[in-house]
Amino acid sequence: MENSPKPIQPEISIEFIELLKEECAKVSIICQNLNADQKFANAVASLAATDFNAQTSNAAHILLRDVVSLFNKVVTLQGDVAKMPIRAKFLLIYVYESLRGKDLSNTYNIEKMNALTKAEPFNKNISTVRETSFFQSVATMNEEFLMPSILQKIKNENASGIASFLNRIATLLVKADNRISKKEKEFLIKISEKINHPKIIVSKAKYNEVPEDDTLEKVLAELHELIGMVGIKKNVEDLTNFLKVQKIREREGLKTMNTSPHMVFMGPPGTGKTTVARLLGRVYKHLGYLEKGHLIETDRAGMVAGYVGQTAIKTDEIITSALGGVLFIDEAYSLTSNGFNDFGGEAIEILLKRMEDHRDNFVVVVAGYPDEMQIFIQSNPGLQSRFNRYFEFDHFTAEELMQIFKLNVKKADFILTEEAEDKLNEILIKLHEKRDRSFGNARTIRNLFEKIIERQANRIVSITPITKDLLMNLTEEDIPEINATVKSILLFQEEE
Repeated sequence: MENSPKPIQPEISIEFIELLKEECAKVSIICQNLNADQKFANAVASLAATDFNAQTSNAAHILLRDVVSLFNKVVTLQGDVAKMPIRAKFLLIYVYESLRGKDLSNTYNIEKMNALTKAEPFNKNISTVRETSFFQSVATMNEEFLMPSILQKIKNENASGIASFLNRIATLLVKADNRISKKEKEFLIKISEKINHPKIIVSKAKYNEVPEDDTLEKVLAELHELIGMVGIKKNVEDLTNFLKVQKIREREGLKTMNTSPHMVFMGPPGTGKTTVARLLGRVYKHLGYLEKGHLIETDRAGMVAGYVGQTAIKTDEIITSALGGVLFIDEAYSLTSNGFNDFGGEAIEILLKRMEDHRDNFVVVVAGYPDEMQIFIQSNPGLQSRFNRYFEFDHFTAEELMQIFKLNVKKADFILTEEAEDKLNEILIKLHEKRDRSFGNARTIRNLFEKIIERQANRIVSITPITKDLLMNLTEEDIPEINATVKSILLFQEEE
């Protein structure tokens, strides 16, 4: 059987050049305007890696970084840069030169430009552009497109223009050989989703993504794997079933109940509130209630500022980053006004307004100690009307705390000996008996586990040779003294 002929590489045409010229001219003007925007400069600085001087970057650098990122993603799709069509490589060079102020079409005619692609330095130039560090972002944004993220974060009117440009560049790269496969179509859909709905990160907040291969079945399986939390699991299952049926009724043209999606999580620290909020965001996404389903974690520090006018900016920024997903506000009761010149009340009013403005694509979960959360919700009629679903989290039992510890042990490739488990069990029983409402539950277990593996390291570091068994086994000697450990943990939490 003969091999199918290799497709002829489409040459650089006048029409192709005119298209690139028009696209680059539009975004060059946008970049020039952004360079005079202080909000843009501040947002760029907030995304820069700690060892990168953001002051050396302008809008064109950020956009070039995104274009190169697009090119590299297409290279990964094709498997090798050598498999990239000539037009795709030429596009990268043309955009690079254009955003640096040089229009190749003013220097070379169409014959010369086609000759450039066949010249020896061409592929070397491609490598140089790909390896240029136009901008180094914080690690969490390495795989994201920065320009759409920045412009949506600061609500700049050019966000749609930049998104359109990047989507067109992605399409031109993929279709550079005048063909498009099913895999390439799927790729463009994913890229468009990243460009049009970018990750937005802000200070004093943590961004939790939905896994790429996520499904509702996987979410529910993770829910059932959680230790303890029987009542909470039932709450989530009931909510999931309700949402499923509402969607079915909607498809059948029947009336649906217009209930608020916002929730109050009440309970002590370390009882899984953030974990459950993260799972719920994914549930809402898979059932079609949220676009992205991601979770933004924040608290009072992420929303309230100490100066007039700054709280509105901070709160609005946090909310914008959570659109399409879930905003989780820990210790939300601390937003309640603490007296003169406290701006927590302003944050609450902005939150309530945005909850109304985006009621179909935004879920808020407020969390904290039960008594304080009840007072918080009752402090404002708007809060009472928007939060009508309550989840009550309780302390873990001593047995459940041991299960959590063993899970940490397993995940970190350790083995708990029988004697060590007996000694640890006494610590956990005493901790549970003497706990107060601030007891850290799973957080306390994580801290205790870290202390124990430090003790193990100190015990074995001078032993030679260090065998695999030595590295893995946690012995009775590694477990700290029972009464002193209980006292120190409880004393520390009282001080907190």
